[in-house]
Amino acid sequence: MRSLNIAAAMVFGSVVLLGGLTMPVAGAETEPGQSDSGKSLVVMGDSNTANATLATMQAQPAGVACPHLATSWPTQLAQRMGLSQNNDIADVSCVGAYLYRHGDDPYWTALTEARQAAADGAFGPRTRAVLLQFGLNDVWGAGHAAQSALVPCLLNVLHGCSTADAASDDFPPTLLAGQDYADHLRDIITYIRYYAPNARIVLVGYQELHTPGDQSICMGVLGVPFGIPHAGAVTDVFDSVQQAPRTAAALLGVDYFDAAAVTAGHGLCSPDPWLNGILTPGSDFWGQPGHPTLQGDTAVSQALQQFLA
Repeated sequence: MRSLNIAAAMVFGSVVLLGGLTMPVAGAETEPGQSDSGKSLVVMGDSNTANATLATMQAQPAGVACPHLATSWPTQLAQRMGLSQNNDIADVSCVGAYLYRHGDDPYWTALTEARQAAADGAFGPRTRAVLLQFGLNDVWGAGHAAQSALVPCLLNVLHGCSTADAASDDFPPTLLAGQDYADHLRDIITYIRYYAPNARIVLVGYQELHTPGDQSICMGVLGVPFGIPHAGAVTDVFDSVQQAPRTAAALLGVDYFDAAAVTAGHGLCSPDPWLNGILTPGSDFWGQPGHPTLQGDTAVSQALQQFLA
């Protein structure tokens, strides 16, 4: 998404068209919707938000309806807030969603999700909170996303993917920066602030993926732990994906929710991970690898309810 210069755009009229979003600018006479418009809760995000099973983990092109796991943290949060019965939530999160568009990829992005929420009438004076969780699917370095780099590193049993090897083509060391994160969301945040003036806007971090400072990565296979001790090229990116939205929230003047703190001690390498392995025995057997278990989603929904209270 190309960030627009709002001040320069003012000379062309009262609004700026941002990929289908009608963006207000200073001095515009456009007014927000009626006082009774909007959903109380709006959620935007990727597969860590929508969650998925092995059968529903296929990324969907923008415009195609996205499945949501019945136990995902947005679904549980809506239930806790009493919003489910009246359908007073707009959850437009989607498996495979990016923070911003990558080349010709047709998948959902923060922008297309914002457009969908706007088309559904989700933003309005009634909106109490807008939650956004993005970053793990975005490309870093020479074509790798943080999440998709996990399995190749695990399969590299002999060498792993240490920081020392990060200059290779397989694991280039480009990290997600908070300033870039903020730049990709700035116009969307401006739009939300205008059309949902009473909403609390929150950038939601990811659950703990690995113990901070530990360069190991792990994944359970049928309940048996399997790990690579030298995986700094991936854990460094995981760390940057955790830090970037925190930094961006400060730059944008919005709130940040630290899901890693809520799930501390339950990362992929922990004795009790709250992230799925591959065919983990129990209720999360069909869960999408590397994504929140029922316990992980429950912990985040509980903490978010308190955070928003």
